[in-house]
Amino acid sequence: RAAKLEEELKKKARYEKYREEQEKKARDVMYGEERKKKERAAKLEEDLKKNARNANYRDEHEKKAIDAKHMEEQKKRAKDAKREEEQKQKVKQWDSIYERLATHKNQTGTLDVKKDDDEELFEWIKRQKSILVLYFQNKPIPISIDQARKLTSLGFSQSRPGIIRASGIVDSSSVENLWNEVLGQLSAFKERFGSMTFNHISSSHPEYQRQRRLQNWVIDQRREYKHLRLGISSNMTAERIQKLNAIGLDMDPRAHIQNHSWEERIEQLTSFVEEHGHCKIPLKHPQLGIFCSTMRQRYKEREEGKKISLSDEKMSQLIDLGFVFGVRKPLNVGSQKKVSWEERYGELLEFKEEHGHVIVPQNSGPLGTWVKGEP
Repeated sequence: RAAKLEEELKKKARYEKYREEQEKKARDVMYGEERKKKERAAKLEEDLKKNARNANYRDEHEKKAIDAKHMEEQKKRAKDAKREEEQKQKVKQWDSIYERLATHKNQTGTLDVKKDDDEELFEWIKRQKSILVLYFQNKPIPISIDQARKLTSLGFSQSRPGIIRASGIVDSSSVENLWNEVLGQLSAFKERFGSMTFNHISSSHPEYQRQRRLQNWVIDQRREYKHLRLGISSNMTAERIQKLNAIGLDMDPRAHIQNHSWEERIEQLTSFVEEHGHCKIPLKHPQLGIFCSTMRQRYKEREEGKKISLSDEKMSQLIDLGFVFGVRKPLNVGSQKKVSWEERYGELLEFKEEHGHVIVPQNSGPLGTWVKGEP
């Protein structure tokens, strides 16, 4: 019994120990769960605080961004308002000077302003002309399109299409008035002399400068007419063509060269020689200048061996009239030696052998002079 009792006591002691160990484990597990729970709670609280701080930071940041955006918008509106006000002032100032120019034109009939009369308006016109150069080239301009159109409606235009300099912007009415004035001078010249042929006169002649200006003006009109026909930019207009035709100006004299027969040209040359005593036709001669230039070119081509329509008979007719086929070189009389008739005749035979004819131009040297003097 004592042994059994002792065994039971030991068993009971082991059970108590086991129970205590299990209770301790349970307490440890419970304490661990509580600690973890507390840790989770603490972490959750920390996360909530962190999120709150982040939310506050985000709200503050967004508020600052919104405030900055509002401030930027306010600055932009203020800047735009200032720019708009400045633009209004510029437009107002531009319109004011434009009205001054319009008044000047109504009083004087021109857009030309002298610097001494109104320096501000003079400089303003210079700037507007530079702007109009860009406008006519379809490039960006510092004024509005309406302002540019107001300038053109007032009378500013291109002297000719395609101008690239401010000097090419002119007062269209003034230019047209000047053109009509020169046209009147040309018409008066025709009434006085019976034609629009400008004869060669000395530079000391009182009519020299006047005729030269008119002649150059006629050349310009024919050139502009040619450009118009070729589709090149030109200031020739239908109205101007009608006015030029009305006074009888031949706009394309070269077109009529082929309309004259050889006999008519020889007759004109003969009349010229009888009137002037020589056959040195200047290139600017309205009827014979181009014809004579063509004959000299044909002679040159003939000398080069080319086949042309200038026959021996035609050359003979021109030589009989004293026609000059080229520029005569001055002769050094002191160095010229006398040559016998037989020697000249030998030179003539050599000329015929080389060229196939004996029509020696009189300006070709001593041989030409000798042939002309022979009966």
